Amino acid sequence: MRFPMMLAPLVSSLWARRHHPWVMLWPLALAQVTSWGTLYYSFPLLSDPMRAELGWSQSMLSGAITAGLLITGLAAYPVGALLDRQGGRGLMTLGSTGAGVLLIVWSQVALPWQFYALWVVLGVFLACCLIEPLFAVINQVFGSNARAGLTAATLVTGLSGTIYVPLLGALLQALEWRDALLVMAALNLGLNVPIHWCFVPAKPPGAPSAHPVTRRRGSVVMRRRLRNPVFWGLALWYTSYSLTASSLIFQYVPVLRGECVKEAVILFTFALIGPVQVLARVVIVTVARELSLAQLGAFTSSLAPLAVLLLIFAPHDFFWLCVFVSCFATSHGITTILRGTAPAEWLGREHLARTMGAIAFPMMVAMALAPSLTAWAWEASGSSRFMLWMVFAGALMGTGGYWLAVLARRRARHRL
Repeated sequence: MRFPMMLAPLVSSLWARRHHPWVMLWPLALAQVTSWGTLYYSFPLLSDPMRAELGWSQSMLSGAITAGLLITGLAAYPVGALLDRQGGRGLMTLGSTGAGVLLIVWSQVALPWQFYALWVVLGVFLACCLIEPLFAVINQVFGSNARAGLTAATLVTGLSGTIYVPLLGALLQALEWRDALLVMAALNLGLNVPIHWCFVPAKPPGAPSAHPVTRRRGSVVMRRRLRNPVFWGLALWYTSYSLTASSLIFQYVPVLRGECVKEAVILFTFALIGPVQVLARVVIVTVARELSLAQLGAFTSSLAPLAVLLLIFAPHDFFWLCVFVSCFATSHGITTILRGTAPAEWLGREHLARTMGAIAFPMMVAMALAPSLTAWAWEASGSSRFMLWMVFAGALMGTGGYWLAVLARRRARHRL
């Protein structure tokens, strides 16, 4: 009996400090792992059993997630504006609740229109509970120390696919896909909803109010930012990053299978992407912690096109594929952190969530359309290499966007 009595004050102390930045961070990161695992990485695993039972084509299934991600992009700005005014607790709790309920609905679908309708609505809830709201909350709570919080959170969230792909694969071997969806719904409702309600502050200190004057101020700030080339450079950089990552993740396996690379090599190197992302973030926390945001951006925005060139020109053997994965995953892992920190440091923290929502809109559109666009380019040209050159051009646009932001920021500082 003495151990529970000794533990009670510790639990009580942690509960009282649950909104402290470093206390709230870890539960929120865990909820992000569950959100990405059940709402994004689950889709490729569920598509085969759904096709087998319902007789739907892969393109029809993919069209639903494309529609959902487009809605997520459209909802990103209004969600950001609400988060600026009201904080993240209600929105993130609503997102997890809606996602859990719609996973239950998904388990009952029988007709294509039902599947598309649920993904259109699910897109709104994804905008409330995926990475952009988490980044905004961390920036609100951590303030000038946000880079440390974002890095720590992404160390955990980078393992979403590594954890949930094998976990859901095992679940689908033990259960029918409809029953597996019910388990995924329970994870969102039973884990994520309480985490978001308990650990996200209702409204962090310094958050703007809902007063009409404050709302007008938010509009003024956004109009000023939309005239700022730094904003457009960041938007181009992050949209390119999203386009490149989505294209490579969806086409990596088909490209290598088309060239008769051994299946074991394909799966092993593909599985390396998550751990290498996390390793890159560990390096940022340790040996590279003194590097500036501009230095990190110059490195990672150059690494993305280099990775695509390796996939085009290097032999598709085990060694060179590992080199490709190292470059791609490092770029992906570091850019995710910079995506959460650069808008605050280069554009300002005032009304930050709606700024991040505005940047997220083209990113989500790119993420949604990239698989279809690359598949179309491959089919139309009859060449996977042509498709990869298109991805390379997109990656180069990201490098250009980064330097546009850097040079515009330098010019603005010189004028002051």
